[in-house]
Amino acid sequence: MKLWVYIVRRLAILIPTLIGLTLLVFILIHLQGNNLILSEYLNPRLTGQARELEIQRLTQEFHLNQPVYIQYFYWLGQVLTGNFGYTNTPIFSGPVSTAIELFLPNTVVLSLFAALLIWLIGIPLGVFSAVNRDSPADQGIRVFSFTLYSMPIYLIAIALILLLGVYAGVLPFSGEVNPQLVSGLSWYSNGISYPTHVLLIDAIIHGDFQVAWNAFLHLIMPAFTLALAVMAGIIRILRASMLETLEQDYIKLARAKGVPERIVNNLHARKSAMLPVVTSFGYTVAGLLGGVVVVETVFDFPGIGYWTTQALLNNDVGGVMASTLIFGIILVVTTLVLDIIYALLDPRIRY
Repeated sequence: MKLWVYIVRRLAILIPTLIGLTLLVFILIHLQGNNLILSEYLNPRLTGQARELEIQRLTQEFHLNQPVYIQYFYWLGQVLTGNFGYTNTPIFSGPVSTAIELFLPNTVVLSLFAALLIWLIGIPLGVFSAVNRDSPADQGIRVFSFTLYSMPIYLIAIALILLLGVYAGVLPFSGEVNPQLVSGLSWYSNGISYPTHVLLIDAIIHGDFQVAWNAFLHLIMPAFTLALAVMAGIIRILRASMLETLEQDYIKLARAKGVPERIVNNLHARKSAMLPVVTSFGYTVAGLLGGVVVVETVFDFPGIGYWTTQALLNNDVGGVMASTLIFGIILVVTTLVLDIIYALLDPRIRY
């Protein structure tokens, strides 16, 4: 099968997957009936006839008097036009699309920073552990990775807060910046910075490097927590893959020809051993998406995970539906991209 046929085939499979995802999200929210949806938009101060009229208006607007499957198509049509409804949480009230615009950039930056730490720390540790098999260092790395793998992410967060924030006092562990530094700034309002909504970048754009440095320090601990929670799997997969690759005939041939061990390990063996890591990166993304909800909540970091938690705690239908859908779409699209990259890296791979 040619590569372009494979890509078209994967794109065709993506369409029913996304439709199934929207259907699942819609059913989960509507399992509790229309009252949950009405409570999201109904003014609690209305009473009597005014309340009844408002319920009738909302029922007609959201087609709640129609069969559920008809409601799904109306809802899907609104979603396709970018209308996710309204959200009402303590940190933001207004259109869901605006909430996504405000909070998603912080989550993207946090996830990218965590992914960078995973690759910078996890890949060398996995290679080093395999090359030095059964050495004390290998045993230490294995214990380290198994410990991280068995710990819930909130325990990792609490351990880092106590170690680096409370006892050592070297890193801040709450919020995205020291409130005193941003008080009175024209480009910062109600916990949101402008124009990118990522405080670190906005501070650099406005030339306020003291705020930028403080925002960077606030970013380190959430990103490090997220990286540690996902890194253990990468280390274990890469170590196992490297051990298998190091036993291949072409590696033995390279050693027999006198190729330096450093080149054999880092150039020949690691390249082949990375294929399973690339394949499993979809699970890494899933881990990051699940982890940001916990991490942003523990560290009060204003990303889409923190907003999702607030939506869940306040029965905010619009916020829960939109965030679930976005996380699902990101995971599905990432899986598609990784499948294509995997096919490019290894032409033998087809599904």
